[in-house]
Amino acid sequence: MDVRSKPWYGRWWAIVLLIGLVIGATGVLTVKALGLRSVVVEAKPFEQPDAGFDYSWWNSALGRWVHEDGVDYDAVRAEEGDLRRFIATLAVLGPRTTPQRFTTEPERLAYSINAYNALVLFAVVDNWPIDSVHDVRGWLDPRAGFGFFYGLHFPLDEDSINLYDLENEVIRGFVDARIHAAINCASRSCPALMPYAFEPARLDDQLDAVTQSFCSDPAHVRVDEEGREIQLSAIFEWYQTDFEEHARRLGRDATIVDFVLAFAEPKVAAVVERAQRDDFKVVFQPYDWALNRH
Repeated sequence: MDVRSKPWYGRWWAIVLLIGLVIGATGVLTVKALGLRSVVVEAKPFEQPDAGFDYSWWNSALGRWVHEDGVDYDAVRAEEGDLRRFIATLAVLGPRTTPQRFTTEPERLAYSINAYNALVLFAVVDNWPIDSVHDVRGWLDPRAGFGFFYGLHFPLDEDSINLYDLENEVIRGFVDARIHAAINCASRSCPALMPYAFEPARLDDQLDAVTQSFCSDPAHVRVDEEGREIQLSAIFEWYQTDFEEHARRLGRDATIVDFVLAFAEPKVAAVVERAQRDDFKVVFQPYDWALNRH
């Protein structure tokens, strides 16, 4: 064979190698640019009973950390070691990995809500200091909040998940719009984080209570008489179909306002109902992403 016919082999493998290096480098750069990372917990799980899931530490911790005007993140950081242990516990136990512990829907939903709220707090202290969850980001930011809600992957139930998928693929799968008043995104315009854990035995009552609070709070629902507007949290716009479907299942008209009327305190409901009857316009308020710091 003429030696002049051989060099293409060398050129071919060089090209393949170059393409591989470019793809590899591009992948690494993309991951870094978008702020994608797996969160490492490195903690020993809490001991658990033989059946069910014990939320007692989580319940008492929320009681210490959560105040009427927000979360005491200094207190959370002071107990970060135990918070890591709780996250480590969630990482190895869950409805998928240990289904015998979560045989009812309330057990599975309570687990998911508590996990979401715990992971949000952990994400804040793990990236401290921040003034907003939007501060957690890579070099590129495809959309506001991408780094916090999409980019961080947490160990959960012997798997890895981000906050966006935990909310939209898992929690919303329970088809209960009240969950939007129960999960907290560490921001001022979020429904308030409760100073207690969600417990399977009283989950339905707890979800009713937080939804009533959400729908009765002027920060989320108010009527502007002069402007003839029913002013609602942007959450009602983002998850409109969830609220409409829930209202329909309650035997009401499938509207956001009817969902509010089903849960708001009587005085608030009366004002909103009159505004609805008088054809006030429904408008959604700008969202305040500042950290819900006490």
